[in-house]
Amino acid sequence: MVSRQYFLLFIFLVQICADAKTKQKPKQKIIPCDEIKSQLVTIPYGRVTALNFPASPKEVIPGEAGFDFKTIRSDLVIKALRPGAKTNLLVYLEGRRCSFHLASGAQGDEIILVRDPKEKTFEVKFHDK
Repeated sequence: MVSRQYFLLFIFLVQICADAKTKQKPKQKIIPCDEIKSQLVTIPYGRVTALNFPASPKEVIPGEAGFDFKTIRSDLVIKALRPGAKTNLLVYLEGRRCSFHLASGAQGDEIILVRDPKEKTFEVKFHDK
């Protein structure tokens, strides 16, 4: 009888741990700002995706008219206008160009961080005790 109680307690604790893992914040997707190789970005049809840049985009030049774009501070918000839309996209930052290949699909990320791999700065977080 005691071993059955321990077994049920063990199952209960495993379930709590599994629930805690599924409730963790999802990792942010990070893609590099690349001038030569286009980075694939899937835009979920019926939703929007925000590309977050280190600085506000100066100019946004899409290839095809299958997407809608809006710049808000350092975000470029993209919406697919039709299923199956595909195009390339050039985003000009201060002294930098980023190249992307956009495709609308059923699944995609809502927020994508675009970072410059050549940038030498990094974020340091301080925690108060």
